[in-house]
Amino acid sequence: MYPVERLSMSESTSHAPSLLEGSAPKRLAAFAAPLVAANLLQYVYQFVDMGVVGNVVGEAGLVAVSNASTIVFIVSSIAIGLMSGCTVAVGNRVGARDEQGQRRAFAASLGVALLGSAATAAAGCALAHPIFSLMGVPDASLGQTAAYLEVISLGAAGLFLLNAACAFLRAQGDSLGPLAIMAFSAAGNVILDFALIAGVGLGVVGAAVATVATQGAGAVFALWLSRRRYVSARGLLRSVRDGRARGEVLASARTVLRVGLPMAVQQAVINLSYVFVTAWLNAYGPTIAAASGVGLKISTLAGLPCWGIGQAISAAASQGIGAGNPKRAVEFARSGCLMSIAVTVGIQVIVQLSAGWLVSLFGESSQELADAAVLYLRITCSVNGLFYASMYALDSFALASGAPKLALVNSLIDAFAIRAGLAWVLSAPLRMGFVGIYIAQAAAPVIPAIVGFAYLQIWARRNQSE
Repeated sequence: MYPVERLSMSESTSHAPSLLEGSAPKRLAAFAAPLVAANLLQYVYQFVDMGVVGNVVGEAGLVAVSNASTIVFIVSSIAIGLMSGCTVAVGNRVGARDEQGQRRAFAASLGVALLGSAATAAAGCALAHPIFSLMGVPDASLGQTAAYLEVISLGAAGLFLLNAACAFLRAQGDSLGPLAIMAFSAAGNVILDFALIAGVGLGVVGAAVATVATQGAGAVFALWLSRRRYVSARGLLRSVRDGRARGEVLASARTVLRVGLPMAVQQAVINLSYVFVTAWLNAYGPTIAAASGVGLKISTLAGLPCWGIGQAISAAASQGIGAGNPKRAVEFARSGCLMSIAVTVGIQVIVQLSAGWLVSLFGESSQELADAAVLYLRITCSVNGLFYASMYALDSFALASGAPKLALVNSLIDAFAIRAGLAWVLSAPLRMGFVGIYIAQAAAPVIPAIVGFAYLQIWARRNQSE
């Protein structure tokens, strides 16, 4: 590893309240609330894209964005998963009050982000048409769908750097910074969506350009904020230029990748299962395909708060572990899990009460499309929220405690054993059709939530008794 440069509390560069002092549930709630809001704003990118395209372009455009979003969501999730390694690596150094280690971990994270964006650009442009052809996207929407993914892929640097800087801020215990960044990006995305789609008439491509432009601007803002608040530009450059320091930056990069790669694969696997599901739903015709895309967008929005709480758990628990305080880390995990369940279930109740109105926001549609989208929400936004919220909270603790492979195994169970495997059994052999696919999605998080709970109990007994 690298030598630790410890700071006294008065020397610390952090501007955020310490997560290691005071009531753990209260600290976590105050820290998580802005992250929940930031996640909701980040999702506005695709939600607004679909809404404006559905109202301006019509069903063909809605099918294009719906299908493209399943792949784009994989790309976004990979970026978030990969940069979660930054949260843990920097968070451990924050807990140990090692400023030099924080700089090196951040420098390593930026390098990993740039490599990830380059790989995304190459893969997205090369595979766009083949992927959507295999998914069975209707011919009327195929060209627009591929174009959307190509534009997003070429602009992936903004996405990866944005998530790297936000991960660094979260590791410092700063959740207001990511919220300000996402508010800035979301506002720009809404303005550009209306300007490029409705005003200039660029249609689906305009939606992609709006997303790339605002993610790039958000990345610049996030990097500036990180440098201004926590990391001097001179110190960051010194971490890269000095020969001995470069070796330590590479060691930090390995730490980032050790945690981030399994999480990136986890996110890719879960969202890849949605690609299979979307492809099966395409076989039921454009109306069911569009309805399911709308339902997926709304149900994902309902589940987003637990992602923000999970990010808070990862950052807070990694600080506790870095400070040699495993009891504090467990307190964050348990209180975060309860918080995630309460918020997610509450939102799903609202979705159930307003399902028809939420579907109508995506433009005028046939009664068949509206009914199918509402049915999707009735099934996938129900009691399964308890397990969904628990799964993300407990996987986030596993990430912080040095067990990212556990989260990866959970994702394989969630994605292929249940969401994809059970979907095939219910829809084909049992002849339940697209309704069987909806049921499988609702059942997917049950086993992973149980596995995550068992891991937390075992880890707590082992580490709190030492």
